[in-house]
Amino acid sequence: MASIGEDIRGGWLRKLYAPSNPAGLWLALGIAVLLLVINQGLQAALAFAAVKVMYGGDTINMREFIKASLVVIFPASLLTAAAAYGLACLRGGNPRAVLALRWPRLGWLGWLLLLAGFMLIMYAAIFVIVLVLGIDLAQYTPGPRGESPETGSAGLVKEAMFDIANDPRLFLLVLPSVALGAPIAEELIFRGQLFSALSQTRLGVSGTSVVTAALWAIMHVSEPWLSIGVIFVMGLVFGWMMYRFGSLWITMACHAIWNTVYALAIFGAIAS
Repeated sequence: MASIGEDIRGGWLRKLYAPSNPAGLWLALGIAVLLLVINQGLQAALAFAAVKVMYGGDTINMREFIKASLVVIFPASLLTAAAAYGLACLRGGNPRAVLALRWPRLGWLGWLLLLAGFMLIMYAAIFVIVLVLGIDLAQYTPGPRGESPETGSAGLVKEAMFDIANDPRLFLLVLPSVALGAPIAEELIFRGQLFSALSQTRLGVSGTSVVTAALWAIMHVSEPWLSIGVIFVMGLVFGWMMYRFGSLWITMACHAIWNTVYALAIFGAIAS
């Protein structure tokens, strides 16, 4: 069926990922690290400027800095994406092949099934984690103004998002960063450049999925361990998606829909 698309057919284990990175392992790893440094450096530099514009004053409050950082993720990510595309050309590399930017052969129903399936898998994973470990989600939920719960921090980003949700104009500024900016930059680095380099080693796609998921989770060290665990599981799912569909567009789309639903859920909870 054209509405589903050719890439859906073939079962769960059909492999469409074809890694290609002529830069070689060590240069490719260096590029991935450089992209991460570029992305984080741009965010920090733009955030310092944004704090002055948004809040003024000579001192920098940590909460204000985090909120400003969330605003500038989008422009920083676009610049990171340009750098990722350019650096993928080293040693004659084809950026579309190195970064797995093959457009998936999916119809509208195929996309719908894929995104819905991803969301169901992730919510099922969270349900199992919470049920098995007996976790009280209230311990990881900030107050309406982003206050930390009595048990400790709910995560710097999550608390900032709850605070931002009280200001609709600021929330609209942050939404493109959360929904599009973060997925673009993070997927290009972890499932793009880094994934293509490691998957051509003895790790293969399976080992690379575990390594990139772990590194991606560690990058969110400011969040509580439950969030880090969920991010690790999501990284494993994205690794399978890379193996199965061979397209970074799919992990970007799933990452984007997850972040968008998460952000809108916070805004809806505060608005109600």
